[in-house]
Amino acid sequence: MQSEVFPLHPLIQNEAVEEINLNGNKIYEPRTDWLLSFLKEARGLQQELSSTPLSKRLGVLEHLREIWLEKLEHGRLDTLKRELAKSTGYSETLIGLELEFVGEVLSQDNLRRLLNVSLVGGSRSLEEPVELAPGEYVRNLPAGPVLIIGSGNSVVPPLIPGTISLATGNFTILRPSLTNFKAVREVFQPLQDIPSDEPVRRALLVAYFTHESRNLKTLLEKAPLGVVNYWGGEPGRTVIVRTISSNPNRPRLVVNGPMTGFSIIDAEKATDETAEKLALEMVLYDQQLCSSPTQAAFIGTRQELQFFAEKLASSLDRIGREYPIKMESLPYQLFVLRRSLELAGAKVIASQDPSNPWTIVLSEEKSLLTTLPRGSLLPLYARRRFLEIIRVSSIKEALSLVSELPSNPAYEGVDRVQTLSIAVSREKLQEIMQNIYRTGVYRVVPLGESYLRTPSEPYDGTFIPSAFTYTSYIRVRDQ
Repeated sequence: MQSEVFPLHPLIQNEAVEEINLNGNKIYEPRTDWLLSFLKEARGLQQELSSTPLSKRLGVLEHLREIWLEKLEHGRLDTLKRELAKSTGYSETLIGLELEFVGEVLSQDNLRRLLNVSLVGGSRSLEEPVELAPGEYVRNLPAGPVLIIGSGNSVVPPLIPGTISLATGNFTILRPSLTNFKAVREVFQPLQDIPSDEPVRRALLVAYFTHESRNLKTLLEKAPLGVVNYWGGEPGRTVIVRTISSNPNRPRLVVNGPMTGFSIIDAEKATDETAEKLALEMVLYDQQLCSSPTQAAFIGTRQELQFFAEKLASSLDRIGREYPIKMESLPYQLFVLRRSLELAGAKVIASQDPSNPWTIVLSEEKSLLTTLPRGSLLPLYARRRFLEIIRVSSIKEALSLVSELPSNPAYEGVDRVQTLSIAVSREKLQEIMQNIYRTGVYRVVPLGESYLRTPSEPYDGTFIPSAFTYTSYIRVRDQ
C-alpha cells in the first residue's frame, strides 16, 4: 500500500491502518486496537530508552540531521520544496530557508544545550541521579507516552517537540498537519534504516488523524498517555481539553495556543536598517508564526512616523519581491479593509502587486481596526504582510497597546502577544524591562530576530523538556 499519508513506524503494517477518504484523498490512520495494544508496551520501551546513554539518543537525531542536510545540498528535496510552497502559499525561497532550519532542530549540540538549561540537574539528570545538595539528588524521567498534535503553519514547529520528546526518552506519537505531513515524515524516514535493536527506532510513530477521527478520539479518551501537547487554537483546543478529561490515565496537557507578535520602534532608531528588519519580519512566513509582528507602536511625531513608513514601504517592495506569493489578484476583502481604514481616518500605504501584497496602516494613539464593523475585518491569518503602526508618545502607551491587543476584534482567537520585538534607545529598553510584567509577553527580542530562537529559550513560557519529563527526588543519609 503506497501513500504519502501512511503512518511511519517500523512495526505498522497494512492491516493495522484504516483507510479514510478525505476530500478525495486517501488517509491511512492507525487503528485504535493496534494503538492501544502497542501502547501497552510503550512504558517498557521508555525504560529501555532511559537506560540508553543520552549521547546515543542524540547521536541518532544528529544522524537524521546529516542525512537531511545532504539531501538538501544535492537537490533531493526540491520536489518537496515545490509541494510545500503550493500547500502553504509561501514562496519557494522561504520554504528553502525553512528546510535549512530543520538542521538546527536536529542538532545534537543544540539539543544538549536546551536540556542543560531546561532541566534541574541538566542533561546528565536524564541518565543518572544528580546531586543538588549534600545527600539530595534528582533524576529526570520520561513522562510519556507523549502525543503531539502539531500545527500546519510551518514544518519546524512539529519537529521541535517531536525531537525533544525522543531526546528525553519518551515513546512519541507525532500528528503533524496534513500540510506538512510529508515533510515531517521525510525527516524521520531514516529511522527505519538504523539497526532494529535501537530503541529510538521504535519510539516514534508519525501519523495523521483527521479532525473528526474516531481513532484519535479513542486515543485521547482511553490510551495510557502521559502527556498531550497541542499546538493551535479554537475550536480544536476546547475539543482536546474536553476529550482528555475523561481519560482515566489523566495525561498532562501542554497547550501552545494562538499568539502573535508586536513591535516597538522609537524615532531615534527609525533608520533604513530598522525598516529592512521590520519588512523582513513581515515577509518571512507572511506573519503566520506566533512571533511575527502584526501590530507596532511608533514613539515619535507624525512626520517622523511618515518618514519611517516610506522607508518601510521601500524595504517591503524590495524584500517582498524576493519572496513572491503565488496569487493572481488581490482579494476583494483586502480592498474593502484598506478602504474602510482610510474612511476611519488612517493613512494607508499599500502595494497593488498580488505577488507582494503588503499593507501599512498608520494610526494615532489607538488601533483603528477596533473601530471597524466586523464585516470589513479580515481574520488575522488572512492579513498577510499587513501591519498597523500606531503613533504614541511614550513606552507606557506602547505597552498598553500590547496588553490591549487580545481584546481587539481584529485579533479574535489570539490568546496574547507572544513576542515583543524592539528597536528603541537603551533608556526606553530599561523602561520596557521594568514594566514587562504588565504585558504578559513571553519573549522580548531585537527587531529582526522574532523568528530566531536559541537553544536556551523556553517556548511560550515553558521549557518543553520539563513538560515531557517528571523529576524523581532522592534523599540519602550517611549510614
